[in-house]
Amino acid sequence: MRILVIAIFLATTAFGFFLKYLTYSRRNAALPENVRDVYDEETYRKNQAYKMEGLRFSIICGLIGMAVTLAFLCFNFHHWLYGFIAMRTTSVFLINLFILIVPIIIVSVIDRLMDIYDTFVIEARYGFNKSSVKTFVVDFVKMLFLTLIIGGGLFSLFLLLYGRLGENVFFVFFFVMVAFTLFMSFISPLLIRIIYKLTPLEDGELKTKIQALADKTGYKLKGIYMVDASKRSTKLNAFASGFGKTKTIGLFDTLVEKMTHEEIISILAHEIGHAKKRHILKRAPLSFLSLAVMMLAAYFVVARPEVSQAFGFDGANIAFGVYVLFILLSPVMLVLRIPISAVSRKFEFEADAYEVQQNGVEAAVSAMKKIYREDLGNLTPHPLVVMMEHSHPTLSQRVSAMEKA
Repeated sequence: MRILVIAIFLATTAFGFFLKYLTYSRRNAALPENVRDVYDEETYRKNQAYKMEGLRFSIICGLIGMAVTLAFLCFNFHHWLYGFIAMRTTSVFLINLFILIVPIIIVSVIDRLMDIYDTFVIEARYGFNKSSVKTFVVDFVKMLFLTLIIGGGLFSLFLLLYGRLGENVFFVFFFVMVAFTLFMSFISPLLIRIIYKLTPLEDGELKTKIQALADKTGYKLKGIYMVDASKRSTKLNAFASGFGKTKTIGLFDTLVEKMTHEEIISILAHEIGHAKKRHILKRAPLSFLSLAVMMLAAYFVVARPEVSQAFGFDGANIAFGVYVLFILLSPVMLVLRIPISAVSRKFEFEADAYEVQQNGVEAAVSAMKKIYREDLGNLTPHPLVVMMEHSHPTLSQRVSAMEKA
């Protein structure tokens, strides 16, 4: 079992590095004809340099992440944690919670240390970073707090149910996770507020146009807000989130600064298109299928003594079983990502078509190209990388579909 777990981890990691190599292989690919106007020669050189520097750094991060996970597995780190906490408490609940939370904190800190270089060196070099050290640290603390509260809360609930239901908990927990997923979609505007400051958009021409779009499309809004994204980055974005009375539109202040009103309306029409086409609900069956596969696998893996015993434990350890579960499932999740990403790209095309229908093709294409230009987006991703990892079609594909629409 020990060799199997490590072999699966190394195989999926190697495949991830192979995808990075494919990205590298496209470094000098010719730009598609319909998006050649996105970059002038100087900006395209900057785009290529940014893409390659980011790729090199992601490889380094991948190697560090691989080394940390291998250290956890080869040196029985979770069993050492068990011995450490077992000398201080006999509570099975606290022991399992400790074994889960400590690795999360360690990995989060390592990731954030790498983010420091990415944010304050790479992103700053290409003019994107606007984050201060204080903002960076506060964001990290908030994200870690949310991760521990949400993840720790779910795992605590799982442990409590496991104590009462035994291995039947995996079938019950499937429905718990379905309800949790829907709940998180509902409260997403609240979670965004924890990280960003949202200020109501001032009355004026832009707000009037946005409200007219909402009225025209029947998209009832709780509010339209400016997001203080410029405290962190110059990159552009917008969102329409929430359900029912929580429906909220958020405009990054960087977007408002660099886009025309018509381009902003097009971007919001795209986001509203996702809601009008019910893409969240339509995406649910594949998401729940992935969840069902995970729960079924958990039934056969998490509580099996031989899984934990292969890494130093005397018997089954639930927290470590969950950790191993994600490693064993990684090849399955890679395969499931293909149809999930394909459906997501299909929905992007549908939202683009809705955007064109509401506001015309000229503003839609102009807005999309401007986002790629300002964010130095990749115009030539490898087809296999798109298939495996991209939730959005390439810019060339989207422009072509928009013009046909």
